Amino acid sequence: MINQEIKSILNLHNIKATWQRIEIYKVLNSSNQCLSADEILNMLKNKNLKIDLATVYRNLELFVQNGIAVKSIINRKHFFEIKKNEHHHYFVCIKCNAKAEIVDCKINLIEEELNQKNFKILDHNLEVYGICNKCCGRENE
Repeated sequence: MINQEIKSILNLHNIKATWQRIEIYKVLNSSNQCLSADEILNMLKNKNLKIDLATVYRNLELFVQNGIAVKSIINRKHFFEIKKNEHHHYFVCIKCNAKAEIVDCKINLIEEELNQKNFKILDHNLEVYGICNKCCGRENE
């Protein structure tokens, strides 16, 4: 994604397109999984960009507040990703912290049941923890 496209997206959400925001957006948009602020900071530093963790956090929260990104809490740590139409859940390895997306969320079935009991779901969070194949020594399975 080119800088002009990102500037347009940020401007559409009434966010000034600073170089830090553009670079944070690029990192988020290029990832196929949610990222922590630390992971984003490391990727930016690998590009030889001078930015600090507070700036990354501040801009990620700004993205969340303005509907550009979503924040998930996995194992009591915050992760961020560009907002898409569907929500995501992740499996997290307790040894290496690898994340794998859980594709099929069954929350609609639970929501139907709760609607029958006069409850309405406003938000939900699903965390699944275990050990990945690599940490189990079963990499090729």
